[in-house]
Amino acid sequence: MKKKHILIAAISAVSGLTHAQSTVTIYGILDANIGSFKANQLSGAGATATIQSITMSKVDSGAFSGNRWGIRFTEDLGGGLAAVGNLESGFNLDSGSSAQGGLLFGRRAVVGLASTTWGTVTVGRNSTSYNDVAVDYAMMENSIFDPSGNSISTPASTLTTINTLAGQAAFLSHNNSTGLGAQMTWLGFNNRFNNSIKYASPNFAGFTGTFTYGFGEDKTTVQPSSRSTSLALKYVNGPLLISGGYQSEGGAINQVTGAKPALENTLISAAYDFKVVKVGVGYNRGRYKGVTATGGDLAAQNEYSISAAVPVGAFTVAAGYAQSKGNDLGKASGFGLQATYALSKRTTLYAGGVSTKNYDKVAAAARVIAPSSNIARTAIYAVGIRHNF
Repeated sequence: MKKKHILIAAISAVSGLTHAQSTVTIYGILDANIGSFKANQLSGAGATATIQSITMSKVDSGAFSGNRWGIRFTEDLGGGLAAVGNLESGFNLDSGSSAQGGLLFGRRAVVGLASTTWGTVTVGRNSTSYNDVAVDYAMMENSIFDPSGNSISTPASTLTTINTLAGQAAFLSHNNSTGLGAQMTWLGFNNRFNNSIKYASPNFAGFTGTFTYGFGEDKTTVQPSSRSTSLALKYVNGPLLISGGYQSEGGAINQVTGAKPALENTLISAAYDFKVVKVGVGYNRGRYKGVTATGGDLAAQNEYSISAAVPVGAFTVAAGYAQSKGNDLGKASGFGLQATYALSKRTTLYAGGVSTKNYDKVAAAARVIAPSSNIARTAIYAVGIRHNF
């Protein structure tokens, strides 16, 4: 009997040791809002089609953070090496439906190895390196009230139809959005790569870097794979942050022009926390390549953003201005204002508004095709709540 008790105690000790070396975390974000959303949409078809401004009151989700639940694990392998993994599923809180096109783990699905000396490598559906630094300049927490941009973009393939009314309508509302995305001035970007490998370096005296490569895996007998590349570098020293990123999102070859449509973004940003106010500035150069009727490139959009956030107790008030300007698509500009109130460390109330005038040259071309179009500013005004768990 004594030996049995000793054996049970030994098994319990080993079991406890095993659990101590591995951690599994379940987490999530719930974010919902009520507001008024104004956007421009294609109306009718054929010769009678126009672009019309529409305003809709609705319950929406993900104004401050995309709704999600996830599982994150690490296993200590010894010698500073660990196995890591992350499964993260996005969903729409207003309807209960899956986000990211209905994917089970559309936000992230990766597994890999992490070394305290050499960095981390993950494979699967990764967030991109550009995404890691994309909102370093944004003091509005990448909310829908930020007029600059987020991870919603109009695919390069859509820009091949920019001379049609349907293509112009899709672009003016950022891929036919009536909510999140319609308020953007910047071209935007794809924040995840399927079939990708990602490397993240350890911290070297405040410097960190990442690189992501997407294999595409859509090769056919007449098409090469639509490979994508993303990289970023960041420096943090106390209240100062400086970062930069580059991303090229490849697409399938246009069989008519022989060109390979792509969206490229190059970003540099800086932020400084003065305690009483935090200020951020960003410059991005966005460009659609291989999308014209002859397979040529559109002129680059030079994009700017400046924003500031002022904390006052549990309140934080933030505002931002953004602009995008290029010779082919024209000028887009917008202004946003928001306020948050922290009920606790996990629960926040928010309210805000944003108004944007999108791409004047695209709008002018649409009015030539359909003179009775009513293309107006896009705007969002909403109040909501976010809870982290």
